Amino acid sequence: MVAVMLDLTPYTLTLEPMTLAARRTLERGVTRQEFLSVEQAPAVLLAQRAEYPDGIRRASDGSALILCTTSMPQVTPAMIDWWFGWHLPESARYRLWHPTAHVACRVQEDRSRLSDARARYVGNVSYVDEYIGRALARLAIEFKPAASFGFTELDARGATAICARTADRVLRSEGGSLVHLVLPVAGGCEMRSAFWLGQVQSRVPFVGNAVSRLANRPAVRRLIINDRFLLDLFQHCAEEMNHLTRFLPRAYADLSGSE
Repeated sequence: MVAVMLDLTPYTLTLEPMTLAARRTLERGVTRQEFLSVEQAPAVLLAQRAEYPDGIRRASDGSALILCTTSMPQVTPAMIDWWFGWHLPESARYRLWHPTAHVACRVQEDRSRLSDARARYVGNVSYVDEYIGRALARLAIEFKPAASFGFTELDARGATAICARTADRVLRSEGGSLVHLVLPVAGGCEMRSAFWLGQVQSRVPFVGNAVSRLANRPAVRRLIINDRFLLDLFQHCAEEMNHLTRFLPRAYADLSGSE
């Protein structure tokens, strides 16, 4: 059977600048502030915005937390689940998401045949090449069940949460966790994205434990995950999620029923 290539032209849009709210957050820079760990992710992302507003935080141990909120008119949590399952197998689909920073994407297991959107990506691994600022990152993103991050009542809220551990394929080390919590609101949904960075686990044979101990020292964390990278990652998230909002409703309407 010959695979039919989709015409992605209707969803290929020029990237727009960040929203005003995102620009203001970026202008505040990196603040020195303690925060709850990823093991307490629901307490962070379900808290009142005044308690955990958007921002880029650096703790005294050198670890970091990035919070970025995206308003998504006409988007539903179900569309987000569909997107994460649908785009994984093909680089062309991945580049729709951020046309200037996303380079390539492949998936450990192509589960396109599955009808359940979450089953396509949860437990799967996405290998992506993308620019974070000017640096090309080669990442492995291992998607985890939302319940393993403490989100156990999402369906009752009509919500979803994309949860993952991230690793640098070049350095062969895990270095962070991410959550995109998507909650329905009037007229669409709101995504609260969080990145916990700095809990390094090296996978280099024989010396991995020693490398991990060194990398998790506060001074080394601040060197490896420097402030410039944190600012660039916030901007990348703010851009790609706002961009996704612009074409996802149409893509979902056109393509989700034809698989």
